[in-house]
Amino acid sequence: MQRLMSDSNKTEAERAVQREFRKIIVGGACSLLAAAILISGAWLDRLPERIESGHRVLPLEYETSSLGFDRVGPFRVVGAWRLRVGDARFGGVSAMAIDAGGFLALSDSGVVARFPRPGSVRPVIALDELPDGPGNPGFKYNRDSEALAADPAGRGWWVAFENRDALWLYDPKFDRVLERRRIDHEGLGRNRGVEAMVAEGDGLLLFPERGGVALSAGGRRLPIRGVSGWISDAVVLPDGRLLVANRTPTGIGLSNRLAVLERDRIGFHLRAEWPIPVGRLDNIEALAVEARPDGALRLWMMTDNNLQQRRPTLLIALELRPRPAR
Repeated sequence: MQRLMSDSNKTEAERAVQREFRKIIVGGACSLLAAAILISGAWLDRLPERIESGHRVLPLEYETSSLGFDRVGPFRVVGAWRLRVGDARFGGVSAMAIDAGGFLALSDSGVVARFPRPGSVRPVIALDELPDGPGNPGFKYNRDSEALAADPAGRGWWVAFENRDALWLYDPKFDRVLERRRIDHEGLGRNRGVEAMVAEGDGLLLFPERGGVALSAGGRRLPIRGVSGWISDAVVLPDGRLLVANRTPTGIGLSNRLAVLERDRIGFHLRAEWPIPVGRLDNIEALAVEARPDGALRLWMMTDNNLQQRRPTLLIALELRPRPAR
């Protein structure tokens, strides 16, 4: 049989060619699929994904939350609550302040929220979009408002926009825009913008999320020594030092810390830091501080739920009591 069919081994060559042909077909199909995904992704990026709903006043539910810890360094936990609101715009909190006896919170999608303190009878929350901002309002990229600070001259509120690297000044009620400024710093970029901001004298002090520097109103770069991770918010303590929320990505989520920064002749250095043992997916993004009538210092913290309703927006109250007089 082999003598009659001396070329029967050609079938092996044909099988090899068929295998190579199948590889070419599969590889070509994968390349086409990858190209289709890239094209559709680019197309989706051009579609507006942000809708403004205007002013709404809604019931606010404060649900007491158990944290599993009672101290953060020298601060004692005096309360923790999960906030529930029937509006998908609430969440993604990136900054907060105390205003008119209640809270003013800013989301990373340009939403302003005003609400009372825990313990209020039938609490409600007022939600509004910023009246204007950089770029097309249909895209969250253009309304990524990450930092909030009261204007040192009392004109209203400064808001820092990440991605657009811009500072906008709004009037006290966020009805209109008063001023616009560009943030010029070579270390900024997409999702690498200013995350924290405080008033300093008659100007502002800006903290990019990464980079280990603070930017003064005059454009000076002030190095921050001893701090690792990313700064997400900052407040000024009564003694002039800074308290910052600092986070570090880990393989299972985030590691949150409070850090005290002290001014020196060239910038800032780390004075002390303490872990905030919240859940691994909880992201401390907002701080506000106030002096109590009894001399205590009350620190408020809020988490960013990334606008995912299944994840909590937490409000945590910490207190630092004054040292007893000798």
